[in-house]
Amino acid sequence: MCSIRYPDPAIKVNDTVKIDLSTGKISDFIKFDTGVLVMVTGGRNMGRVGVITHRERHDGGFNIVHLKDAVDNEFTTRETNVM
Repeated sequence: MCSIRYPDPAIKVNDTVKIDLSTGKISDFIKFDTGVLVMVTGGRNMGRVGVITHRERHDGGFNIVHLKDAVDNEFTTRETNVM
């Protein structure tokens, strides 16, 4: 495992990066924002896949993400449970 020397300044926390294993450099990244398809990796909704419809910021607490799945069911989970 190596560190990335000069990452793109547009990459923020919770963004997904695609790394070219032969060069070890970032080839692409996906912003963690409204309209992006994500997978829930923890909590009661673990394993569900959905599109982010809204994000709630809570200072000093857990940030909440509102999602909608393929059959238009809406659900919420903590931001830390989403990948």
